Amino acid sequence: MQSETKVKLPYRDPNDPRVIYRDSDRAKRIALKIKPSDREVSVTVPGIRALPKAMKFVQQQKEWIEVQLEALPPPQPFYPGAPILFEGEIFTLIHPSTRGRPAVDREARQIIVPAPEGTFAGRVKRLLIREARAKLEASSHHYARSLAMEVEKISVRDTSSRWGSCITRQGKGHISYSWRLISAPPFVLDYVAAHECAHMIEANHSKAYWAVVAQIFPDYKRAKKWLNKNGAFLHAVGAEF
Repeated sequence: MQSETKVKLPYRDPNDPRVIYRDSDRAKRIALKIKPSDREVSVTVPGIRALPKAMKFVQQQKEWIEVQLEALPPPQPFYPGAPILFEGEIFTLIHPSTRGRPAVDREARQIIVPAPEGTFAGRVKRLLIREARAKLEASSHHYARSLAMEVEKISVRDTSSRWGSCITRQGKGHISYSWRLISAPPFVLDYVAAHECAHMIEANHSKAYWAVVAQIFPDYKRAKKWLNKNGAFLHAVGAEF
């Protein structure tokens, strides 16, 4: 390894490009985390001086890392003719020769994306983000109204650690979601929206909080179970081989 004075974090392991070392001011110890959407291993390092120790730790955990990566569902990259998970069903990506706006044909279970050469994957992702935003905005406002609350801002991002997060400012919610929720069945997407809206009442996961969730989304246990069991399949959407 290069000397620590020449290495900067984040640092991709030259011996295994799947491993990336990242610095964290809040970290007190070395930690490994599998990132399913990128097929990578993120290693939290408490400062550059801990990098040699972190690399040694990764070597000790190599077998565990291989098992975790091999256990991930097959990736679903965006290319013409490929199957991808959308709203809990398998759709086929279509690249027509005609021009026009990308669209979803739910009856035929097709996602139709006209795109110049080299732009297909990017346009597919933008379409999925657009669809996710529309569904999540509608769902969030619905559940917020049921709590007599208001969502002021909704963000849809490419997150790998959380399906959603909520911050309440001056009584109004600022909610961020993962666009990959559009690949989940609609009742799961609705559950996550209800989950985050409930945080405007209870900013924790106490019994009182889950009572709020049950009030606005009674079937939350089924949705929560689905997400815990199948979340890796959502991260497979758009992942490369």
